[in-house]
Amino acid sequence: MHLPYPLSLPKLLLLGFVLVALPAVLALFGAYFSLAQLSQRSESAITRATTITRDSRALSEHLTALERLARQQLVLGDEAGLGTYARQRTAFNETAERLQRHADTLDLGSNLDTLRLAEKSIWQSLQPAELSQSRGPALLKAFAAMNDSASLIISQADARIEADIQSLRIEAAAARRQLLQRLWILIPISLLLALGITALIRRPFRQIEEAMRGLGEGRFDTPIRVTGPRDMALLGQRLDWLRTRLQALDAQKTRLLHHVSHELKTPLTALHEGTALLLDKVTGPLNTEQLEVVQILASNCQRLRKLIENLLDYSGLRFAPGDLRREQIALTELIALLIADHKLAAAARNIRIACEGDALNLQADREKLRVILDNLLSNALKYAPPGSSVLIRSSAGAGQICIEVCDEGPGIPLELAPGMFEAFVQGPAPQGSPVKGSGLGLSIVHELVALHGGEVSLHPNSPQGTRACVRLPLTGSPA
Repeated sequence: MHLPYPLSLPKLLLLGFVLVALPAVLALFGAYFSLAQLSQRSESAITRATTITRDSRALSEHLTALERLARQQLVLGDEAGLGTYARQRTAFNETAERLQRHADTLDLGSNLDTLRLAEKSIWQSLQPAELSQSRGPALLKAFAAMNDSASLIISQADARIEADIQSLRIEAAAARRQLLQRLWILIPISLLLALGITALIRRPFRQIEEAMRGLGEGRFDTPIRVTGPRDMALLGQRLDWLRTRLQALDAQKTRLLHHVSHELKTPLTALHEGTALLLDKVTGPLNTEQLEVVQILASNCQRLRKLIENLLDYSGLRFAPGDLRREQIALTELIALLIADHKLAAAARNIRIACEGDALNLQADREKLRVILDNLLSNALKYAPPGSSVLIRSSAGAGQICIEVCDEGPGIPLELAPGMFEAFVQGPAPQGSPVKGSGLGLSIVHELVALHGGEVSLHPNSPQGTRACVRLPLTGSPA
């Protein structure tokens, strides 16, 4: 099951950006809410700590003031002093009431109740009806006990504040760990999403690249189909339309070559036979000038015959490749026959043709193998300078036979070597070469070698020139 692509490439890119950014956004929101909760708890703890600290200290100060006023009242015993004590007592009770709100948090309930009962008892003792100097020591002792209780309340408040601070530290550490855990989870998810989106985006581009490479290499039989956004799929459809057009044009070109070659061969045959009759002096003896003209005609007939044969071979391979007629071939004998065919052309330019290698046999199509070696040898003679040599070397190994044709010409640049096997492509013309090729020889060699399941390549020769290497399987079917 394939998920549908968005309608266009920009929408796919936008979707990819959203999906990749989504984990990061979720992590940010999670971190925001965690920090907000931690901040809220911190604010509440700070407010509570401030209130408790202030009220506990104020409670102690109120007790000190009450103790001072009680001492004065014991001495003076007037109504004004009792009123001042009453106002201070009211502030003391208000402070105790505020602390009572935190009694559950601080566990202060019993201490506050004890303080308030003790203060109430003192207040009753300070009334005019109850006031006497004999109560002084008891009042002072009661205030001392109340101060101890107030100190205990302050200690409990400080301990609670420290506990709140420690709790906030633990919560902050837990929030950090949680954030790191989310990052460790979300970062790989983001990377996987990024890789997935990249693969989705690259797939149609890779298919288009492969399709264009196939068109450039002349592979028109494979339909082009691009899966992806609608605009990329439409581009794939246009490329497939271009493929069909190129396929039709290629077929038309091949038919044209096929028909033109046959049409040219008929008058050429008549021209060749007429030239042969003149050379045989059937119509009478020829003077020196006439003989030279007839020899020029015969040479150009031979050249034209070779070009037409190349066209026929190429059009035959492209239009109707046919099957191989494999048979046992003695390679050394076939090479000797080819050397004999090219002996006169080599002797005219003082080029020596040598053959090296063991006597080897292979299963191949005799005529097609002859065309392969004939084209390679013709190419070598074409580019070999006068007075040089051409070497044909054969060897076997790893189930293959290697045939090399080496010349001492100017050589083919490395960057041009792979493209030399395309149709109608020629290398730099050799200086002084009497024959100009059609650009089909190496293309025919490539097609025939591939038909045998082998491969052909061009390499620099040592010390100079070109080395054409053909590798063919000794037996078996084509790869």
